Amino acid sequence: MLPVLSHKLLFALLLSVVAPQPLQSEPLQNATNTRQIFAGASTDPYTLAVRATVWGYPLVRAAQLRQKATQPEHPFAPRPATLATAPINRIGQARDLAGPDTRIGVAPNNDTLYSLAFLDTQAGPFQLDTPDFGTRYHVFQFGDADSETRQSYGQSSHGGRLPPIFIVGPDYRGEIPKGVKVVRSAQRYLMVAGRILVDGPQDLSNVHRLQDAIRLRQWSGGGRLTEAPITSQRPLAGDRKDVPEGLKLLVDLGTVLEDWRVSKEDTDLVASLRRIGLTVQSGFRYAHLPAAERAAIERGVADGLAIIREKTRHLGTLSGGWSTSYAGSRFDRDFLLRAAVAMDQIYVLEKGEALYPVAHLDAQGRQLDGRNNYTLCFRKQDLPPVDGFWSITLYYEKGFLAANPIDRYSIGDRTPDLTYGPDGSLRLLIQNHDPGVDGRANWLPAPREPFMLMMRLYRPKARAAEAGWHPPAVQPINTKVPPASAGCESP
Repeated sequence: MLPVLSHKLLFALLLSVVAPQPLQSEPLQNATNTRQIFAGASTDPYTLAVRATVWGYPLVRAAQLRQKATQPEHPFAPRPATLATAPINRIGQARDLAGPDTRIGVAPNNDTLYSLAFLDTQAGPFQLDTPDFGTRYHVFQFGDADSETRQSYGQSSHGGRLPPIFIVGPDYRGEIPKGVKVVRSAQRYLMVAGRILVDGPQDLSNVHRLQDAIRLRQWSGGGRLTEAPITSQRPLAGDRKDVPEGLKLLVDLGTVLEDWRVSKEDTDLVASLRRIGLTVQSGFRYAHLPAAERAAIERGVADGLAIIREKTRHLGTLSGGWSTSYAGSRFDRDFLLRAAVAMDQIYVLEKGEALYPVAHLDAQGRQLDGRNNYTLCFRKQDLPPVDGFWSITLYYEKGFLAANPIDRYSIGDRTPDLTYGPDGSLRLLIQNHDPGVDGRANWLPAPREPFMLMMRLYRPKARAAEAGWHPPAVQPINTKVPPASAGCESP
């Protein structure tokens, strides 16, 4: 006969059987998906640091972007004409297209002028009013503080004229004006990003007039709209000189968490990070950690960042060296995908609004490099299928535009004098040296170093949005035998 157990002892034994067992320390640098990184419970500092890095990287990048744009210490400091930045709760307008000096965010587009605001919803509600854009492409995106975009409105949803957009915080339960479209932020901070198509430098003044009619104001009830106050923000603590380099990301994440509303789905994950000194109450307290644990955490951060970087090369479906994510701006708890998109393409639009195929590799699987020459050839039937427009932009590996002698940073269906072949096909030249008069119209200049390409398909047709179309591979070419024409019929 088995001995009779006390109720407390029996409960303890049952708990030991059903409770998740801590993972042992396992190197995760070869992890390729979210499941591998986040499977099971763990108390291991290295594992928790990898998880904190992958889960928290987008939160930190979004906060860094907000503070770089709003400049809390000098909110009214002058800004370059290519940047649409402004103090917190105000909307800024880029007055010139992005260029090599545009160093905010990653992979800025060279097709539209931005209207940009970061809002502290505790100072809201806010109302965004916009003019009639007619047939001009435009879209206004509302990006949450975790880098996801769950709402965007523009030509696709409302034609030429948007209704007033009423923006509220997560706790707002007050009056809603009639006739507005409501956007509710999931967190304290929200990004608003408008994009308005520019049809070349001669079109800038027309877009400026539209920008001048955009209004973002605080709503005070009863139809009263006033300029919003500039509210204070927590400085990102990772900027301090005394913070070890390998811990800066987690220190910044600790700052972000102090303003964070933890979702039910993330409660257990965030609670587990207390083991390494990371909490919503106190940020990241690393000073008290034993030296061995700090070293393990630093290794975890480094491996987490390396895992994210590797994922940027495999964001979705891989075809001919191009990687296309069909998740768009909604990641459905795929934390690694969310982090990789934040690293290379933070605040992309929803997939019905835009697709972003990215190429780091040529047709032979080798890194794109401007010390080589390439061609990208679209047969007539394989030109990008869009209802809006398409472009291809070239960036340094870090996501910035590369200076070049003809100031061309992107090429696409609106590029002046683009030359097609007799059969309607289109051959683009991607190389460092000028191909001369015959090839210059189709030339996308490249720096003499590694680079990446990002294609943008605005308002993609169903064939593209449903993965029925992929860009052709970027082909290395023999410089001694240049292409004979702008079309695809020559080898």
